[in-house]
Amino acid sequence: MLLRDISPKDPLTNVVVEGLEKTAPILNDIQFYRKSGSADSVLSSRESSNSSIFRSLNENNSADAPEPEYTTVAKKIVSFDAKVDVLIEDRNEDPEEELVNQTRIEAENAGYILQEKIFEGDTSEDAEEFNGLRNLTDSSWIKTVAPNGHVVPLGNTDSKVTAQQQAIEELLKLFATVRGGATHAYMNEYLKIRWLTVAKALGYYRQEKDSLGNTIEKIGEVIIRGAGYKSSGAPLLPFDETIGSAAEKCSSIFACRWGSRIDLTALTSAGVKARYAGQSGNFLINNINLDMALVLQDKTSLVMSRGWRLE
Repeated sequence: MLLRDISPKDPLTNVVVEGLEKTAPILNDIQFYRKSGSADSVLSSRESSNSSIFRSLNENNSADAPEPEYTTVAKKIVSFDAKVDVLIEDRNEDPEEELVNQTRIEAENAGYILQEKIFEGDTSEDAEEFNGLRNLTDSSWIKTVAPNGHVVPLGNTDSKVTAQQQAIEELLKLFATVRGGATHAYMNEYLKIRWLTVAKALGYYRQEKDSLGNTIEKIGEVIIRGAGYKSSGAPLLPFDETIGSAAEKCSSIFACRWGSRIDLTALTSAGVKARYAGQSGNFLINNINLDMALVLQDKTSLVMSRGWRLE
């Protein structure tokens, strides 16, 4: 389920969810599942060592029992407060209305941070945050395109079109690498614009509407998303990677398959909860909490492709 579906439906929580989704648009894609407690023991592998599926007539199967492997995933707490001074009531303003407005602003600010951590979170640097996509990706599923990266060019000359065809073929290979096929791909916002321009020219572009009427842009059958922005306006997944001997810096693309308690998913207790915490001193306070962690149930459901750059 999406965060908006798994969270309570009270008006205050709705304000928070709307604010978070505005600046953390990846929350429109992540599939959550609910589990009580501070952590979950996640089944990360259940394949058996059986290597043969053939037998002779009247011969019994000799299937090996699977040996499940479990990984403990701990929830991390996303939390912030919104508050207003009760004095504004003496100035003929409505403190409750102002508290709602401030809650929306705080939710949008928190969304910028959450969006970045979903990509770059690192528990080794901060034990209070969860691992993001970069640190969740299994090392065997990090791919580098070409020895020195791959340019996604513009232009309509024969050489440019050939280069575009080669680039989009590499992109489609990336999508196919995800077991079961990727559902989403995330990339730098500027790289997304270039890819969609090229896909339109080559006939790979698709467009749909989601349940809320928002436009969904696709290349083939995969939803293409920008990684979003920091509150400063700087795009995430910047061109800051050095690949081979290339002089120009590159960026990465994450292709994944979202699922609810399968593939790539997210763990939570009850989604977002917003509570009126009463008055403390001069302030009326709303308290907002979300416990969550990204969970990679199948390592082949998340592939990182390094080495993409623009001309």
